[in-house]
Amino acid sequence: FKLKYQGSVLGYLWSLLNPLLTCGVLYFVFSFFVRCEMEYYHLFLFLGIILWGFFNEGTLNALTSLHMKASIMKKIAFPRTVVVVASNLTTFFGLLLNLLVFFFFYFFSGLPFHFVFFLSGLFLVNLFFITLGVSFIVAALNLRFPDVQHIWRILLQLFFWLTPIVYPFTIVPERFQFLLYLNPFTLIIEGIRTLFLSSSFSFFFFFSSFCTAILFFLIGLFFYRKMSLWFAEWV
Repeated sequence: FKLKYQGSVLGYLWSLLNPLLTCGVLYFVFSFFVRCEMEYYHLFLFLGIILWGFFNEGTLNALTSLHMKASIMKKIAFPRTVVVVASNLTTFFGLLLNLLVFFFFYFFSGLPFHFVFFLSGLFLVNLFFITLGVSFIVAALNLRFPDVQHIWRILLQLFFWLTPIVYPFTIVPERFQFLLYLNPFTLIIEGIRTLFLSSSFSFFFFFSSFCTAILFFLIGLFFYRKMSLWFAEWV
């Protein structure tokens, strides 16, 4: 994590500046133009953006992680999974720091602390393994097909708007809400928002995201290990 911002004037603040600016712009648009009237919408929005930011940055960093470690991979024999895992752990540490900033805004808004907040760690673990599973897949594919990184950036933009990050789940017509449940990130973000903004734990969101996290991780790990047999030829 330190190496990522080595030599930078602002250091970690660069990691925080992006979600803060994004949140500021979207908050302005949805509060004054779209008129999304919701209590504590700034917390609702900021929490969604930093959670999505982890998935977005985690998978994008994983895309290039194998290329960046190509020289080491050619010289030293070590489990290739370490490269992607280390990349995701670095991004996850940034997420934890951003959550501290979220709590600052949370308590500044006059909201009380609840012990149920500690259960958010369960959702964060699910988020990490979903991201790791996807990272395994896109990293392996991008090493073989460099165009994958451009396709993935477009898909991330699409997934951002198909996930209730800037808008509440309830504004989607009820007959289409089941489609949002097919999005694994919806389960994570709604589960954590329920914890922080409603002070309640949703077993449905947790169990559904837990099963999804296991599925994504196992599929991603299996695919990555199969593809890793040819990594030395592709780097």
